[in-house]
Amino acid sequence: MSSFHATFTQKVTDGSGAAVQEGQGDLWVKRPNLFNWHMTQPDESILVSDGKTLWFYNPFVEQATATWLKDATGNTPFMLIARNQASDWQQYNIKQDGDNFVLTPKASNGNLKQFTINVGRDGTIHQFSAVEQDDQRSAYQLKSQQNGAVDPSKFTFTPPQGVTIDDQRK
Repeated sequence: MSSFHATFTQKVTDGSGAAVQEGQGDLWVKRPNLFNWHMTQPDESILVSDGKTLWFYNPFVEQATATWLKDATGNTPFMLIARNQASDWQQYNIKQDGDNFVLTPKASNGNLKQFTINVGRDGTIHQFSAVEQDDQRSAYQLKSQQNGAVDPSKFTFTPPQGVTIDDQRK
């Protein structure tokens, strides 16, 4: 699976299991390093990687943040899916339980406590979840996944006119 598109649902729960937020959106991935994560509900946000720059755009606050993709990798376990680079995976202890792969960071200095990916026998990712140190859990269910070519324009981002740009690539 080198590229795919899927719709997703998101459920965020706190340490006690109480629902904090539910959402949905679309995800496009082309390995390595290209992705577009478009959250459409409850509030729109867009995370786009063009392979070098990682853009986060929040239309509500009219702000776009640009960071170097290489600097953002450790902050988002989603990059494991998008990059699939051996050096990234080596930063985790990995246990397989059926179709689930449970990853625990070897370093304890980050916010991530555990990352779980459910992969079908055909290589299709069905769901993944991240648990933070405070036990907040973000679970994502992928649906309507279509493996195959993805329109290259999905991996470019041009901030709309009038948007504040926070460029952290210096």
